[in-house]
Amino acid sequence: MNFLAPNLLWGLLALIPLSLIYFLKVRPRRKQTNAYFLWEKILQEKAASALFRRLRDVLSLLLMALVVAMIVMAMARPKVQTDDGRDLLLVIDQSPSMAAGDDRETVFEEAKKEATNIVRALDGSRRLAVVGLADRLDFASHLSDSPKDLLDAIEGMKPSPVPISETAIREVNRLADGRDSRVIFLTDGHGGLGSLSEKVETIRLKGPTANAGIVAADLAWVPGKNGVVSFFYKVASSFPTDKSAELILKDATGSRILRVIPILLQPGISEGETIEVGEMVAGSWVAELEVADSLPADNTVVMGLNEQRRIRVAVSSDQPYFFERSLEAFAQAGGLQMAEVGSAEVLLTDQGAATSLQQIVFRPEGESVWWQDLGEALEQPVPLIKAEGHPLLRHLEAESINFSGARQLTAPEGSVVLVESESGIPLLYKARADGMEAIVVNLDPSVAEFFLSPWFPVLIYDGALNLTGEEASLRTVYPVGSRIDFPGESESPALWTNPKGQVARTTSGELRQTGLHRLQLGADQRVFGVGLLRSEETLLDGSGPAASDAQLERGRMLGWWLLAIALVFVCAESILYHRRKLG
Repeated sequence: MNFLAPNLLWGLLALIPLSLIYFLKVRPRRKQTNAYFLWEKILQEKAASALFRRLRDVLSLLLMALVVAMIVMAMARPKVQTDDGRDLLLVIDQSPSMAAGDDRETVFEEAKKEATNIVRALDGSRRLAVVGLADRLDFASHLSDSPKDLLDAIEGMKPSPVPISETAIREVNRLADGRDSRVIFLTDGHGGLGSLSEKVETIRLKGPTANAGIVAADLAWVPGKNGVVSFFYKVASSFPTDKSAELILKDATGSRILRVIPILLQPGISEGETIEVGEMVAGSWVAELEVADSLPADNTVVMGLNEQRRIRVAVSSDQPYFFERSLEAFAQAGGLQMAEVGSAEVLLTDQGAATSLQQIVFRPEGESVWWQDLGEALEQPVPLIKAEGHPLLRHLEAESINFSGARQLTAPEGSVVLVESESGIPLLYKARADGMEAIVVNLDPSVAEFFLSPWFPVLIYDGALNLTGEEASLRTVYPVGSRIDFPGESESPALWTNPKGQVARTTSGELRQTGLHRLQLGADQRVFGVGLLRSEETLLDGSGPAASDAQLERGRMLGWWLLAIALVFVCAESILYHRRKLG
């Protein structure tokens, strides 16, 4: 044991005058009395108990000496050295899952109590920094040996709505690699921390917790169906057994409920489900999972559904009838608009000639910049998905399309092949040439009777969206912490309003607040949502790093206990003094 303020041990010299006070005797004053026989009996009783009184005085002296010694030692701040005495970096997990808990206490509040105990136990014996960890490192207090400053920093910390990022983890690992400090990490010990260095000393505060939440969601207009939207959702659960719940799709005010979807929550991440919902209008919509669990933040997702922009499409074909009928159907549904070639954005053709427009090309024929080495027709090709998850295939069951009339060909260099035959011949691909793009559909619509297929209008609609960039311009909802580029030109950036009402004119933004965000692009206003949507924050299964054997002081400093014992001895001496006064 050593002392942080050893100079104060000189205070032990106070034991000398204390001892003198107890050993000094007061000379009795002599007085005459006429009733000596009365005093004689009292003097005899005092003489009989003199030894006990002397022992009692010695005990009082010892008690007061111990009190003085303990007070002096407490002022000298004694400390038992349990480690190498390096500076400490106390890192507190601020990710959204730390807000999980019950009505009494969240995990984050438990982490703050643990950090407070560590600071009080150290009592300024070494320097310590308090750091919050989410998508970045946030130093609430730099290295300091002032307990008050450190405790104030801990008290002011709050959970972050943004999950822990790999960049922040790498920064923590870099600090742990240093020789001058130890990194102590207080966390709930759940997923998303696989790359954390073993040099980081982990203190886990919670085991597996029953929770469920929405980890993916989306709304999209269904091609060719007026007012009909496809709603996609995916949920995750860390409940140990199956649990029944309901997913409610409603407007932002809660006054209009469109669907109540019964869900059986199973441990892990579920398969995504898509349903069609009618009578939808542009605006903000909410998906809410009704279940009693530990973390409310992942049970609600706000989504922004924007008006469909009419894309101007022209037709250039020897057989324009079916193409035009398909466009007319979408014009009624609000997605596409028929236009002349001079004012169109996309050209629908079966000729493949190079133009200054983006194109959707059917029935490759002759020479074109959109294909090479055109050969003979294929015999009933079997389509195979090559680019799973591509936006163009979102509403398209490409494997069920009849590609009769397809030709042997080679896609231009740099093309994205979405569907190919079993022999590797491209059947559906996206090519780029002379600054323009084209979606090539390698089939003959007449031979394949593709004009009668339900996938014909879907392919035209999704192709037009893809070529004009509308499908990727703005999603209905983003995971919190995402950084996105807003639609619009750099010369006229968008006016962005976040859920807190803060406004910025910018071309990109980091989405740090959950809720509904708004964009003003000239006269066009768009909305989108931001939600937690992170499975590692929902699955509170304790799959994170194991607890380390971190040797740290906790609770009150040794000096505090010395003062407490000294107070007990003072009380004992007061009792002895009271008994002396009573004789």
